[in-house]
Amino acid sequence: MADIIDLMLATGCRIGEILAVRWNDLDLDGDLPTLSVSGTIKTETGKGTYRKATPKTDTSRRTVVLPRFAADLLRVRREFATPNENDAVFATRNGTWHQVVNIERRWRQIRKDTGYEWVTPHTFRKTVATLISEATTSELASRRLGHSSTQVTRDHYIAKPPVSADLSELLERLAENDDTNSDS
Repeated sequence: MADIIDLMLATGCRIGEILAVRWNDLDLDGDLPTLSVSGTIKTETGKGTYRKATPKTDTSRRTVVLPRFAADLLRVRREFATPNENDAVFATRNGTWHQVVNIERRWRQIRKDTGYEWVTPHTFRKTVATLISEATTSELASRRLGHSSTQVTRDHYIAKPPVSADLSELLERLAENDDTNSDS
């Protein structure tokens, strides 16, 4: 579970996108280690759990550069991985795809009685969007998350600061201009 959470924090991916990652979606040995988001996990009555060959939307299909900690954890995981017919990075013991609802249930059990019951897999996605937006731009956050619109990212994923930016020095100019006008 820790590797799934770490990879969600490293990528901003949806939980279904992380569970759908195959070893051939990764380039861990290049100059810039990458993960290609090319599918998601679905569970449907009559079909069972399967890897849908496309993510949620067309813009969700993307390749993200992995931070060092994520590339390292995936290299270690690859070293000890049991091969499976799906080529899944996060396969069940039987080599099948994990169901999203089962991973969400496990996460609820882990966080129970910790004081962090409010932290969901979606919280990690919002955290990534907020961090990227604060350090760079909402456009880059939107692209990292695979959104077609920066407005969606701004409205639903980037945390609003509890206190507005300190613009007091800028606004002091109003007082300076007012002083200049009153001397006339």
